[in-house]
Amino acid sequence: MRGFSVIGLGMLLSACASQEPPPPPQPIICTIGADCDAKWSRAASWIGTNSALKIRLRTPTTIQTSDPPASSDSTPAFTVTKVARGDGRYEIAFNGGCAKASRCAPIIAESRARFTLYVLGQEPPSQPAAKQN
Repeated sequence: MRGFSVIGLGMLLSACASQEPPPPPQPIICTIGADCDAKWSRAASWIGTNSALKIRLRTPTTIQTSDPPASSDSTPAFTVTKVARGDGRYEIAFNGGCAKASRCAPIIAESRARFTLYVLGQEPPSQPAAKQN
């Protein structure tokens, strides 16, 4: 009986240590007009508030931060795009990365999840990030 307890505890600890990252959040879909305008505005607001980097490109279909300084391997850079899906629908896609992905802070999966919740109106914005050149 004691052997089963030890094996069960080992399996539990092993499962906790090897948890996979959460699945990606739902895609952000909007319809042309007020719906897309509101979500695109929230996307720009989230990037402006949550990125430590300045926005270097902002068009009706792309928002992109500047690249992080060479001395920073943990500062994430972000790109958000609005892509037509047909029938007056668009998808707002989030992408991010760091010089060393394993050192990204916060991790990209967490940033993507928070971005999605905010753009969909389900989460308030985070605290402003300190801007870098």
